Amino acid sequence: MLRWVRDEFAAAETETAKRLGIDPYDVLTHMAERVPAGSAGLLFHPYLAGERAPLWNADLRGSFFGLAMHHRKEHMIRAVLEGVLMNLHTILPALEAVIGRTQVVKATGGFARSPMWRQILADVFDREVVVPESIESSCFGAAMLGLFALGEMKSLDEVAALVGSTHRHRPDAKAAAVYARLAPIFAALPRQLEEQYRAITAFQRDSVS
Repeated sequence: MLRWVRDEFAAAETETAKRLGIDPYDVLTHMAERVPAGSAGLLFHPYLAGERAPLWNADLRGSFFGLAMHHRKEHMIRAVLEGVLMNLHTILPALEAVIGRTQVVKATGGFARSPMWRQILADVFDREVVVPESIESSCFGAAMLGLFALGEMKSLDEVAALVGSTHRHRPDAKAAAVYARLAPIFAALPRQLEEQYRAITAFQRDSVS
């Protein structure tokens, strides 16, 4: 998603970053850091290719909601970052219905390299965020399962001692309150606009056929 933002919204910034030997993604997150939590009332739904859990709707499409005259490029960049994480947050109730309330979120993957993304994650989820020593959790998990299957590990409980942590982020109370206010709006819109999503997706198919 951030690659789409880089390519479609920040071509000039990306080119400047390349000339200076700076990671373009660092430039984008620096721009987003100038905007307070909630992006001044701008929401982004990251459904550029439909969505799976918990909506399971291939007709969903991305959108900015709440766009107004006071919004600038940096608001849109931050709204995208927030939208990706708020969308992850919509899955939390289903998970907690099975496992109970979570206390800590362990973040892995490329986005976990960004302090800003990690802090937004902590604020959106209103949970402490911990980054394991290995951000490639899928590979690490596969390796541990392989060792267990080969009998090299007696119990999967041993894995906890091997994970470790590199960064911890606690939620900021003020930011968490902002996201708690926006979350119901974010979650309600895709369900309320199902008919419109079907119509615009049909139009898109007709337009490119």
